[in-house]
Amino acid sequence: MRRAARAVLVAAVRGRRERGHEWGEAVLAEFGDTRGDWDAVRWAAGGLRTVWHARRGRIRRLPRSVRLSRRVAVLAVVAVLAGLAVNRYVVTVGYMASGSMEPTLTVGDRYLVDKVGYRLTGLHRGDVIVIPGISAAGETPPPPARVKRVIGLPGDTIECRDGAVLRNGVAVDEPYLPADPGEARTDCPSVTVSPHHLYVLGDHRLVSIDSRQDGLLSEDAVQARMLIRVWPFQR
Repeated sequence: MRRAARAVLVAAVRGRRERGHEWGEAVLAEFGDTRGDWDAVRWAAGGLRTVWHARRGRIRRLPRSVRLSRRVAVLAVVAVLAGLAVNRYVVTVGYMASGSMEPTLTVGDRYLVDKVGYRLTGLHRGDVIVIPGISAAGETPPPPARVKRVIGLPGDTIECRDGAVLRNGVAVDEPYLPADPGEARTDCPSVTVSPHHLYVLGDHRLVSIDSRQDGLLSEDAVQARMLIRVWPFQR
């Protein structure tokens, strides 16, 4: 612990330089007089406060324009890092690569997705979700993610009758399907959704590859939930 305390103090006082500020060097020189680990930690903590106050004093002596420039630069770096973190871990923009969700999403549409919120609130029937693409063995780069709609939750029984989807014996209201009845028709075998799984379908039933072919989807496979389409604006 004593060595760690001294290493932290040296880094704070000198940084990459051979010597630091005179006050910091004085604190560092007297570090050897400490006795025991906790005494060394307390001395190092006091030294860090001394270094911090010395640096603030030097900054106050700088011209106001320089101080403002430094603050702007720091804020810009923080903003960029925060934006990158949000984009990677919280909210990001997705790209629709196929026609499996028409007319809700068409090829080339951009949509905003939530990567965290759905884990707190859970998924609901009708949610549009992002799941992994279908990849061949050793395929590089990986295929684009797919977008599907949640039709059945654990415990639901899904079946198709006369081209319509039934959930627990009741026809599902699906206003998002294509206007052409041939493209909206759905045929599927009856299945009960097992725990921790979902039954998903694409809105364009004629071309979508979903739970009718792939079977139930594990909840762990969900990557995000779509919030809203953001491009193009005119639709």
